[in-house]
Amino acid sequence: MLVHTLACEQHLWFAVPCLRSLVRCSQDPIELVIHDDGSLTQGSVELLAAAFPAAILVMRKSADAQLAGVLAQFPHLAQARTHLPHVLKLFDVTLTHPEPIARYVDTDVLFQRRFRGMFPVSAPSASGAFMMDSCNSFGAHPGDFWPIGPLRVARRLNSGLFWFQRDRIDYERMEYLFKRWGERRIRKYHGWFEQTVWADQAWRARCSMVDPAQLSTASTVEGENTALLGVHYVTPTRTLLKAALESAPAASGDVVADKVPGPIEDIRLLPSRPFGLVGAAFVTARSMLSQRSTG
Repeated sequence: MLVHTLACEQHLWFAVPCLRSLVRCSQDPIELVIHDDGSLTQGSVELLAAAFPAAILVMRKSADAQLAGVLAQFPHLAQARTHLPHVLKLFDVTLTHPEPIARYVDTDVLFQRRFRGMFPVSAPSASGAFMMDSCNSFGAHPGDFWPIGPLRVARRLNSGLFWFQRDRIDYERMEYLFKRWGERRIRKYHGWFEQTVWADQAWRARCSMVDPAQLSTASTVEGENTALLGVHYVTPTRTLLKAALESAPAASGDVVADKVPGPIEDIRLLPSRPFGLVGAAFVTARSMLSQRSTG
């Protein structure tokens, strides 16, 4: 069962222990496919190969050559891919070493307890599943949402961990959104734009969501992170991640060692809910009020 991830030179200090925690906590066998975002040095490649000897390493230059023909069919997506590494999560992850199910995890997701069923081994009944964020973080403004604009997205979707049936992925729709947004806006929204595209795909395919009581983004409230079996430490919470790594047994040691002790928790999926014009307008208004109050 292949699980893809995207590696960055700057993030190697937490990528190795977090990926190790995934392999050790998952009760389903996992083979990592590690994609170089273009920044990895030879030393880092050797470090990853030593830490995960069974993993498949996909170097950026190799992926560029392998996917050149397919990328030619989607010029706006291909253009964004040259300057926004997050786009590799949309394209390379789903087209390099393809399987019927595309599975992905970010390198800043730390697992703390044993689990089963995070990623399906065979064809599931659902079209896909994503983890949930603590809020709605999308690269769009109210005018982009239906009925004014084209977007209909899954509420609170976070693309830090997901699986998706490949035959449900609509690359033509992705290309349309990249063309509509344009390079300037895509650069402005950065990684949030990739998450928005996945949220659009997820709602159109009626994907499920992983129970946020099991897997969620990191909280600054004491005790909440330790209650989860997996925590996504997004960029503003990297200080918390550093502290968590110092006390995380699943993140240390050899990945071929025995699995971490404790009971096994089966992953629960919930139906997704829509986020649209009204929600986007509320988020925008709240942001404006917050800026005024602190200005």
